[in-house]
Amino acid sequence: MNKNLTLELPNFEGPLDLLLHLIRSQEIDIYDIPIAQITSQYLAYLKQMQRLNLQIAGEYFVMSSTLLRIKSQYLLPQNDFIDEESQEEDPRDELVQQLVQYSLFKKISGYFKDRNDEIPITVSKEASVSTDNKVQPLPLGQITSSELANTFALVLRRMKVKHSDKAMIKMEEISIDDMIVYLKNRLNQARQVSFFSCVDNFNNISDVIGLFLALLELCKNHQCIVKQVRNFGDLTLERIDNHD
Repeated sequence: MNKNLTLELPNFEGPLDLLLHLIRSQEIDIYDIPIAQITSQYLAYLKQMQRLNLQIAGEYFVMSSTLLRIKSQYLLPQNDFIDEESQEEDPRDELVQQLVQYSLFKKISGYFKDRNDEIPITVSKEASVSTDNKVQPLPLGQITSSELANTFALVLRRMKVKHSDKAMIKMEEISIDDMIVYLKNRLNQARQVSFFSCVDNFNNISDVIGLFLALLELCKNHQCIVKQVRNFGDLTLERIDNHD
């Protein structure tokens, strides 16, 4: 037995947790467990718990009998008349497999626990709108989400995009970040920019969608506003300066 071993008494979740603690604390290879050393340390731990009058679950004593059985198998003399190929498997294999599986599930549960602690608890709440307030139409120059969607549909029709039943298309798409840079450059050159004129500079549907998403991103970040003079008409992008 290792006399320098210091046994602490944390709240282990079971005998496999205790064995894993003994193995890791001494940096022992889990696939090559010194069974005599671990058995002695395990029994010493149980004796220490008994001296402290702690309640010990029966599964701890079952594991101790398992360790003693494996230890006794190593003490039995080997049969020299049996070929090496026909010799029995290592008696530690079953215990090693249990420890490996337990270690894996413990890491997975630890990951989910840390993830649960990092993500704050969110509670949704229904919108509390007074029934006394009547819905008022937006003044001219401000558009609703449905009007914005209809205008975008009109842009797609203007491009006359046709879809075949079967086709193989390979094209290089422009990222949304690049589209944001493109719109910012246009707005830096002129305070107001026509969305239709921006669309005319692109040739495929994916770029138009990316341009539209970039427009929404700029609006969300309060870097531009969108106006529409008439229904289903062109969209006017207007730059918002810091002093505005």
